[in-house]
Amino acid sequence: MGWFTKKSKGWEMRQLTLTFLSILMFIPFVHIHPFVMMSQASKSKVRVWYATALVLLAVEIALFGSLIYFFGSFSRGMLLTIAGSSLSYIVGNGLLLNQAKHYLQRLELGEVRELKWISTVGSQRKLELAAPTLDTPQLFIERLMYWRKQIDNRILHQEIDKIIRLFHLLEKKDIREAEKFLVRHSTVVNVLMQYDELENANLQNAVTRESKDKMVHIIRQASQAIEQEVTDLFRVGMLDISAETDVYLQSLKSRNLLKD
Repeated sequence: MGWFTKKSKGWEMRQLTLTFLSILMFIPFVHIHPFVMMSQASKSKVRVWYATALVLLAVEIALFGSLIYFFGSFSRGMLLTIAGSSLSYIVGNGLLLNQAKHYLQRLELGEVRELKWISTVGSQRKLELAAPTLDTPQLFIERLMYWRKQIDNRILHQEIDKIIRLFHLLEKKDIREAEKFLVRHSTVVNVLMQYDELENANLQNAVTRESKDKMVHIIRQASQAIEQEVTDLFRVGMLDISAETDVYLQSLKSRNLLKD
């Protein structure tokens, strides 16, 4: 388990290699933070990061132009240019460190399903994920992953991971069944929301413990039902393939291309 994701710490460190390299490059007028932020924005599909990277790049170009203009002179302009370069280094790398958590979480989500461009990963996005209504497969997966991070229960983590994996299989197998799945199992997200509310309430009494245990039981039952649902779908597919292969083998025998 990593610091910000369910991936390993080593995985998180590897994804932030360019961020660390940018911080280590403390050389006046040789900064790579705009390009690192641009790369991260492209991978995680966050528009505001891309716009910020372009602004930082423009600042770096302006500072480099100022360096050429004042080069060789010990003037106030040269001192301001050096100060500006140092400030650009601090601000740029500070922004990279600040977005590291959300960047890693977006990459983690990208391993489950294809990412779509979003404006920001701020409070508005958080409210979208917390909303009880469901409409798209991507939003369903994002909400499950969101509540997984909010909830501090290892059993629920395992069950949520299982549901995500099963839904991914179902979606690849039959997109229509996946759309029906969203309607049948929308209650899963609602239960996770209620569990998080109880967990944050910090009420240590028999009623809340019983309620939390019941919700864990519901999610485990849902996970088992979903597994059976996906298994049945694959079983039907195997029956279809079996019937098709029987016909195929029979046709080979009828043409004397296959011996009994």
